[in-house]
Amino acid sequence: MQSCLAAALSYAELGYRVFPCVPGGKEPATAHGCLDATTDVEQIERWWQSMPQANVAISTDGFLVVDVDTGGKGWVATVDRNDLLAGSMAVTPSGGSHHWFRQQGTDLHNTTSKLANGVDTRANGGYVLVPPSVVGG
Repeated sequence: MQSCLAAALSYAELGYRVFPCVPGGKEPATAHGCLDATTDVEQIERWWQSMPQANVAISTDGFLVVDVDTGGKGWVATVDRNDLLAGSMAVTPSGGSHHWFRQQGTDLHNTTSKLANGVDTRANGGYVLVPPSVVGG
């Protein structure tokens, strides 16, 4: 399994702004959370040297991440599958999914169960944990 540091560096190399979250949790481990997200290799290495077990998160500024919890899977059946397949997807540890899209000339923000129960969005001002992060063991 790849370490969170190696993953954070890989994500940063691809242009994703990353930051650490507390080991085993989703809470930011920096003073300003997702506002501290960066692609700066030296900063990323400093964070993980001081917190080697930290989880890795990506700022969702400029993206729309549709976070479908297990309770929102009924909503997925109502959406055109081609729309969901247009973006990247990751399965979450709870059995849900994150569907990633780039914002196109819009200014989207975070929502909770606005699309449907169990379907949240993360966009400008938000973040999501990414593999190989571990939550609750």
